[in-house]
Amino acid sequence: MKNIVFALILLSFLIACDADYLPDQKPHLVVEGWIEDGDFPVVIVTQSIPMSEDYTSSDSLGNYIVRWATVTVYCGEDSVILTGKYANGYFPPYIYTTSWMRGEAGKTYLLKVEYKDMKVSAVTTIPGKPDVKRFFLEKCTDSDSLYQAKVVFADNKDEKNYYQLFTRVGANNRQYLASYLGSMDDAILGDTTEVAAYRGHEVLSMLDYTPYFRPNDTISVKLSQIDEVSYHFWDDYTKNLSLSKNPFLAPQRSIRSNIVNGSGYWCGMNSVKEYFVVPN
Repeated sequence: MKNIVFALILLSFLIACDADYLPDQKPHLVVEGWIEDGDFPVVIVTQSIPMSEDYTSSDSLGNYIVRWATVTVYCGEDSVILTGKYANGYFPPYIYTTSWMRGEAGKTYLLKVEYKDMKVSAVTTIPGKPDVKRFFLEKCTDSDSLYQAKVVFADNKDEKNYYQLFTRVGANNRQYLASYLGSMDDAILGDTTEVAAYRGHEVLSMLDYTPYFRPNDTISVKLSQIDEVSYHFWDDYTKNLSLSKNPFLAPQRSIRSNIVNGSGYWCGMNSVKEYFVVPN
């Protein structure tokens, strides 16, 4: 996923510094991990990139991918060590996963990642499935070719719920991007709500960003119910991106994270998905 991994490892050090002062920086682990109801866990591990006056090309960013970490997921008395492997459809194309554990709604999952002298951990819970009524595409009123995706869903007011919209573009892409303005606390929702699922930011994309979808795009839209700590991460992260055309230089709103001694996220999700091919 081009947006989150390298945005996080760069944003982690984009604090008040200039050419006259660069603070001492120790690398730390950046974790991007999720476990969905009925599916296997996926974790991507990188190291933070120290800020300096030297130019860092996108080609050299691959040097910060961590390929030899020990990644373990615990659920109650059960645990499994994830296997690292190259995987097409992800960016960077290296993930840790397993076929020995599937996520289950209502359960809590502890993640531990160890690499050299760095150790991080995080806890997440998989909530219930969102009550999606329908997904649909709608032509943008101010464009002859662009479309927007929308979802209609109901919220149970007897529960406290949080939601995140994700989108994915490309038939061979396997990883979702957080939808622009897609984090929702049910305090602002009605019993039934219709919302737009905007295209996620692809940080390293050479195309001009549009929140809409182009003709012939193969897309998937996903509405996920998430826990509160995951909601705070996605809300902070997407707001950082939305406040600047250059996400690496976005206003430095603190990004809340459940990763202890590192940065990133470990997110339990229960999701409903839909697939479309945008009309030509």
